[in-house]
Amino acid sequence: MSGKRVQSALYALAVLASGLAWPVSASAQADAVFGIDAFDGSIDLRASAVGGEMSWLDGGFGKLRYGGGGGDTEARGQVASADIAWKPQFSFALSGLVSVTHQAGQSNDLDLSEAFLSYRSGPAPTRISARAGVFWPPISEEHGGSTWQVTDSITPSAVNSWVGEEVKVLAFEGKLEHRFANQQLALTAAVFDHDDTSGTLLTYRGWALHDMKATVWGHFPVPPLSPAIVPYQDQITNSFWEFDRRPGYYARIDWQTPLPVRVNLLRYDNRGDRLSGHDLQTAWRTRFWNAGAVASLGQRTVAKAQVLWGNTQVGPETPFGYPADVDFAAAYLLLSRDLAGGKLTARGDWFRTHDNSFVTGDNNNEHGWAGMVAYKHPLTHFADAIVEILHVESTRPARVTNGAIAARQNQTQLQTALRFGF
Repeated sequence: MSGKRVQSALYALAVLASGLAWPVSASAQADAVFGIDAFDGSIDLRASAVGGEMSWLDGGFGKLRYGGGGGDTEARGQVASADIAWKPQFSFALSGLVSVTHQAGQSNDLDLSEAFLSYRSGPAPTRISARAGVFWPPISEEHGGSTWQVTDSITPSAVNSWVGEEVKVLAFEGKLEHRFANQQLALTAAVFDHDDTSGTLLTYRGWALHDMKATVWGHFPVPPLSPAIVPYQDQITNSFWEFDRRPGYYARIDWQTPLPVRVNLLRYDNRGDRLSGHDLQTAWRTRFWNAGAVASLGQRTVAKAQVLWGNTQVGPETPFGYPADVDFAAAYLLLSRDLAGGKLTARGDWFRTHDNSFVTGDNNNEHGWAGMVAYKHPLTHFADAIVEILHVESTRPARVTNGAIAARQNQTQLQTALRFGF
């Protein structure tokens, strides 16, 4: 699964970083590379209560990180995640990031999340930047920071939950920015390797809302499959695997308008050949568009929106179509307002998949919606408390045929999180 190629690329980045760090570490700027300010860390202590169907992480079709036991409400308390990031600043222009994570429910207790080097030119109306390594493409409007954490709530939208679990790449990315008058225009383009099995979860499980993130060597479970698919698909998946040795690409345009509004449009294509594979894992062809917008509505309120739509396919072309051929779309609108001492966030989600292939034996159609309200309150300069309630309703025929439960399901999840950071 091309693990050696990933290790070789990361080793090359580590050697380059070490070479760059040596002259800096011997200077007055050593703290920028190895000092306390060069490290970030966070721990998320989580308590949750949820009923309804079993979570997808436990082998069911549930849309949330946690699930019920078939109807009864279940309460849990755990260390949901722990992250540490090294973010050395080798010079004014050159920096890096290496982050590792522990996530309760992931296959590996500790795994690599991101690792890349970044370059940025000096201040000027026109600037260039680049980065190379393992990272998520610039898609999510909800994640941020050195550990790629959800900023305004606990659970991201369906759009960015999927980005987090199935859209991670080993890439070289370049960006050109230009400021003129009171506007700014930016063009980003990248070529990438890996992310070959992106689309597996979206097809066989559908959309979900959770804060789990793909890692380099970890994997996620696949829900119960139809008998027609079992001979061709394993019960686990990791979108970061590489099979076909075909590079993919993405390109994005950003526009900061004269108003306090910025918009963006991204095109993504992993260029999977749909045939290469190993051990019941296959390279999928996954393509999508993403449009996003962020607007300031006064001094204390921000609105965010994203719409993502595309298609994923796998298997050889036949006179009757592909073995799996699914159109997908999702969107959300989020409003966040600063209150005295905290921040209140509300979001509405809509999502669907349309199966273009053999639905009589493997029906992957789905539609649904979700609503979320969260309140975030800082306790100290290094700790936040977050309370979130999330409700989701969806209809998926595969629940009947593959899971022996009703096609239509709904769940309500209450979560509280204590986030400690340094």
